[in-house]
Amino acid sequence: MITTTSRNLSRSVALSLRFNSKRSFFASSTDHTQLLSNAEVHKLTTDGGYQLVLAAQGMDLDTIKKVPQLHLARLFVLNDTMYGAKVVNRTLGSPTNVCTKLVQMALDQDPSIVQAKSTLHGLSEWVLDLITRNQIHDSSFTGDIQLLENIARDNTFTNEEYRKCKSAWENLAIQFTKEQIEAGAGEAALYAHNGATLSSIEHHSDISEFQNTCAGAMALFSFSNK
Repeated sequence: MITTTSRNLSRSVALSLRFNSKRSFFASSTDHTQLLSNAEVHKLTTDGGYQLVLAAQGMDLDTIKKVPQLHLARLFVLNDTMYGAKVVNRTLGSPTNVCTKLVQMALDQDPSIVQAKSTLHGLSEWVLDLITRNQIHDSSFTGDIQLLENIARDNTFTNEEYRKCKSAWENLAIQFTKEQIEAGAGEAALYAHNGATLSSIEHHSDISEFQNTCAGAMALFSFSNK
């Protein structure tokens, strides 16, 4: 939890925020609701694009720039694509509950946005669970299960080996994304909730530190009203 007594904050920043040092910043579900309801959106420029940051009401821009740990949520936009939606403090709720204000503002103010790219972190673990329960064939995969398992475990594999599993991995990613949407979980559900439709799976697109949790796959969504 973030408090004014956090050792990561300088004394001057803590004083400027004027939070009660004896009380948790995220103290209860009631506080969460009020915090999100009153939260304000700030636009910060990035290389070639911008990010929208959701921050507590009254937080000054200088603090928002210098202390990203105090962001409630953030969303990135580059050219015609939004991506990287993230709830900074997960106790606040799911991306759908927390980041919708950011998505809506981006769509309302930026007519160039036509698509969104969602992470699929957890896909590999989900595939391994299917393999463990002998349900992988439900996804119409008839290839080498061991090879598919190696990809899910992020073991060393060649481009040719991945090519053999590419179609199966794509089908599994689509199934995983649809389950995420139905469960209202993850970044995919956020975009679907805000009117986007799953259009395709991109391979080797996720180059973040968590790319090994999905073999680099990402889901591409389109906004049909754009």
